[in-house]
Amino acid sequence: MDTYQFQPMGVRQIFFNALRHYRVNFLKLVGIAAPGALIGGLAFQSIWIYGYAKIGGPQVLAAALPYTAITGFQSLIVTAAGTFAISQYLLGRSINVGAAYSQVLGLLFPLLGVLIIFMLGSLVLSTIAAGIGLMVLIPGIVVYVWFCLAAPVVIIEKEGGFGALKRSRVLVKGFFDKAFLLVVGLTLAEAFVVILILSLPFLIGSFPGFPSLLSFFSICLSLFIGAFRAISTTMFYYDLRIRKEGYDLQVLAQELATPL
Repeated sequence: MDTYQFQPMGVRQIFFNALRHYRVNFLKLVGIAAPGALIGGLAFQSIWIYGYAKIGGPQVLAAALPYTAITGFQSLIVTAAGTFAISQYLLGRSINVGAAYSQVLGLLFPLLGVLIIFMLGSLVLSTIAAGIGLMVLIPGIVVYVWFCLAAPVVIIEKEGGFGALKRSRVLVKGFFDKAFLLVVGLTLAEAFVVILILSLPFLIGSFPGFPSLLSFFSICLSLFIGAFRAISTTMFYYDLRIRKEGYDLQVLAQELATPL
C-alpha cells in the first residue's frame, strides 16, 4: 500500500479515516483488542455480577477500585498495541499482532506508572469534588480527557508515568471538546450499551443461560468498540502532533526506529 499522508483533520475526518482503517485491518485489530475485551469481561463478571449482590455501602467503592484498575490497565495496553499496529500500517507495513504486543511488553512498567498516577489523581480530585458538593464523576472525566493520549505517547515517544501524562495534557490543550468526542465519547457509549445489555434480565425477565449469553454479547461489543477506539485515539494523537509540531512520516519512522 502507499504510505499515508498526514494532514490536519476534523472530528468527522478522523472518525471516517479510523473507520476505513478499521475495515481494512478488521481481523488483526480485533485480534489486538481481544485479550483486553476478554479480561475486562471476566473482571466485570467476577467483581460485579457475582460479587455486587453480596456487598453494599462503602464496600461498593472497594469493589470498583480493582475493577477500574484492571479495565484501565487493559485499555492502556490495547490502545498502545493498537497505536503501534496502526502506525506500522500508516508506514506502509502490514499489521502484526505479535509484534504489537512484543512492543507493549517492553513498556508495561511505564504503562503501569501511567495507570497508578492517573487513578491516584482521579481519586484525589473526586474526593475534593465530593467535599465541595460537585458531582464526583466530573473530575474523573476531565482527567480522562487530559490524559487520553498517554498510551500513544508511551508507545511512540517512550515516555512513561508523569512524562506521558504531562505530554498528553500538552497535546490535548486547546482541543478538549475534540478529545471528548473522539475518545471519551466512545468509552461512555461503550459503557452505556454494555450496562444496558447486562441489565436486560432485570428489565425484561430472564431464563436459564440468558445472563451468560448477554455477557458474551457484551464482550463482543467491547471487543469491536475497543479496537475502533484504539484507532481513533491513534489518529487523534497524530492529528494533534501535525497541528502543533508539523509531524510527518519521517519523524514517525524515526520514533519507531524503523527505516521508511
